[in-house]
Amino acid sequence: MTHLTGEQILANAVALGPHIERVADDIECNRRLPDQLIDDMRTAGVFRIAFPTAWGGPECDLVQQSRMVESLAYFDASTAWVAMICSDSGHYAARLEEDVAFELYPDLDMLTSGFVIPAGTAVEDGDNYRVSGHWQFGSGCLHADRIIGGCFVHDTDGMKFDDSGMPEFRAVWLPKEAITIHDTWHTTGLAGSGSNDYSVENVIVPRSHSFRPMAVGSRPEPLYRYSGSFFTNLPPVAFGCAQRMIDDLRDLASTKVTMPAMVPMKNEYRVQIALAEATAAIAATRAYHYSVLSSLWQSLSDGGFPSQQQRADIIMMSVHAVQTATTVSEMVCEAVGGAAVYSSNPFDRRRRDIATVSAHIIGQRKSLVNAAQLLFGDEPRFSIV
Repeated sequence: MTHLTGEQILANAVALGPHIERVADDIECNRRLPDQLIDDMRTAGVFRIAFPTAWGGPECDLVQQSRMVESLAYFDASTAWVAMICSDSGHYAARLEEDVAFELYPDLDMLTSGFVIPAGTAVEDGDNYRVSGHWQFGSGCLHADRIIGGCFVHDTDGMKFDDSGMPEFRAVWLPKEAITIHDTWHTTGLAGSGSNDYSVENVIVPRSHSFRPMAVGSRPEPLYRYSGSFFTNLPPVAFGCAQRMIDDLRDLASTKVTMPAMVPMKNEYRVQIALAEATAAIAATRAYHYSVLSSLWQSLSDGGFPSQQQRADIIMMSVHAVQTATTVSEMVCEAVGGAAVYSSNPFDRRRRDIATVSAHIIGQRKSLVNAAQLLFGDEPRFSIV
């Protein structure tokens, strides 16, 4: 097995850019990534970024993971989204007993899709669970080697509750041959992510093939000690895509002459203001994102856990990044003008992709409620970070 470092994987991801560029229209039209691109991403090491060094993986830190996703989003947001989701294999595997992890992941380049929020039911049955459920948002499920699903846990008396009084839930690895994928992903944007619904009915899953998504991991390495780590590379899908829109606006304005006044587009006041404001906004967003991640990583590397302030920072920087990218996409398309309304235009596709990213709970303004609770020193009843 070839060993790849985080920097090598980042370089490989950047090198995929021209290929991604060539197939971007096909990705949206076919509503999935081409199989060849998935194979190239495997070879590049994109899906192994979160596997432990002890297992031969690169164990990329949070900054490296975000930089990789950002580099892919610059060329195509759907590709970056699939990479962001399906590279969580290492995060999940690291929460299992080692022999079980090796059984499920004999290859570090395997993709894992799935929705960890509980939309299924896992009924205890000896050493197994009997699982049924229907999940949404199975990003990358058309390519995935493993698919998981979040489940509320039941025993013979009904739903189980943890010590805090919350329903107990676990994410389980579903038998791939028993999964039905439903063609439901007809959306505004991120069409190529193939984030379809999927379901199972009354399948047996060993209890050992499950984990508690919000629990502290058992491995000692920094990457696995905090349950919210695998959410932190989502914002770069939005601001990486927005950065490409800014660069494309600058290139367009440098050559285009507007009609009927025959004025160079770059000399128009509205275009100049849009370019400057958008550039500053994304630069500030990137700085905020990587500053928060660097602080978090330092705390984890020092053997600690994120403080309430740091957890609030993660929520705030995530919402800020996605909302800022949304604003920038609208600003850029307004400056481009009528050409940006055609669905075949890359400006429109990227605007729609960012709009769809903004529907994720990580990017919604309502998540700021949890951030505010943490800033007040209170503990949210349920928070993803």
